Amino acid sequence: MAETDIHNRAQRETKFIPAGMVGAYFRRIADPDPFVRDIQDEPSAFMLYADICTKCGVCAEECPVYYGQPTKRMHPVERSRQVIQLYRKHATWWGRLKNAIWPKPDFEDDNAELFAERMYECLTCRRCAAYCPVGIDHSVVTRVGRSLVDFMGLTPQALAQGTDNSFNTGNLEGASAEAMIDCVQFLEEELKEETGLDIRIPIDKEGAEIYFVPPSGDVLVHAENLMGIAKVFYAVGADWTMSSRAFDAANFGFTTGNNFSMRFEAKHYIDEAEKIGCKTMVMGECGHAYRVIKFMAAEGWWWGKLSFEITSAFEYTADLIESGAITLDPERNPDRVTYHDSCQFAAGCNIVDEPRDIVKASCSDYEEMEGGGPTQWCCGGGGGLSALRSVHDFRMDISGKKKLEQLQASNAKIVSTSCLQCRTQLRELVRHYKLTQRVTGVHELVNSAIVLEGETVSDG
Repeated sequence: MAETDIHNRAQRETKFIPAGMVGAYFRRIADPDPFVRDIQDEPSAFMLYADICTKCGVCAEECPVYYGQPTKRMHPVERSRQVIQLYRKHATWWGRLKNAIWPKPDFEDDNAELFAERMYECLTCRRCAAYCPVGIDHSVVTRVGRSLVDFMGLTPQALAQGTDNSFNTGNLEGASAEAMIDCVQFLEEELKEETGLDIRIPIDKEGAEIYFVPPSGDVLVHAENLMGIAKVFYAVGADWTMSSRAFDAANFGFTTGNNFSMRFEAKHYIDEAEKIGCKTMVMGECGHAYRVIKFMAAEGWWWGKLSFEITSAFEYTADLIESGAITLDPERNPDRVTYHDSCQFAAGCNIVDEPRDIVKASCSDYEEMEGGGPTQWCCGGGGGLSALRSVHDFRMDISGKKKLEQLQASNAKIVSTSCLQCRTQLRELVRHYKLTQRVTGVHELVNSAIVLEGETVSDG
């Protein structure tokens, strides 16, 4: 296998930075009033929301965080007020005039750290937008607030480190290409032992029709999902590959509000897909990355029309099930299964039916979770919070309270979900409250259920 040292400085320095991106970024830093420039770069929806919110409180009734702790601090309108107040103070003529006459600190108690903390008490799940009478999405406002937090250098360390790792190595874990290749070779041995078949996971195969990009956690830690999709590709004889240089479908820039980071992380995978020469990029079980790639980068807004199609692993596998191209034996997953919707896939990308179709075809006993669909209650770890050990108690006791109640009310033994962040949070809820459910990815169920011609099936 060819050398693929992604730590090599010469390789890193050839990465493409779109024209104007660096200049725009440093102009913000040099501008005496950079927050104004940041806000002006956000969607016009932010300015609209600043003007039309009636403070009716409907959003609070549907907010997982407010449900967990119904206080003024946790109220979505109160959180957004702090960001909108700064916008009006610095970006409107009358706000600047008022501040010149009656100057006040930018933050309550002149405490920027508290402001930063509050911006990460929003899960950015977008449930508020579904119920607001005028459609206000507080996640948009929160993201502007987080952009300021990031500019001030107050982004939580785990997210900042993940972004730095992604810049330097192409994945949030900071893993080398060699580590990734070692993991894949081990999984190939596992697949051989399990099925008796030579199921390959190709790496860096130029000219492959499909470029598959899972979250790195599905390569390095919880590999059952990757094994499941590898079996799907094997079953249909797909011409596919992964990349040792870009194998992490994640995007912390989207989470932290840093548009420069978000675009840079996305461009890494766009460049790799073009280098491979694929016809289709199939994104794994990470809602943030898929939303950015599919609905931002792929629309031609950033780098023009792309030379390949982008789809999710859910859409890909669900189509194969519907067409009869693959066979699943639901009796191989006999325990009752329920499904939790990832906010980014369901509310952000309208991928609701496809994961369910896969889960239902993969198990013999399915139970719908209460309130499932685009308005599903967040797991409590959305918006990057599941990556933060510093807010563990907040996630267990406050933001995850409603999801905990749903888990406790369910008769399912298995909770399947479509996002790595959701899996992390749900597993911690189960462990913290000593529940009996097992948490899986969607393709983890496929890994157990798929029927392969010539396979050796274990009696156990």
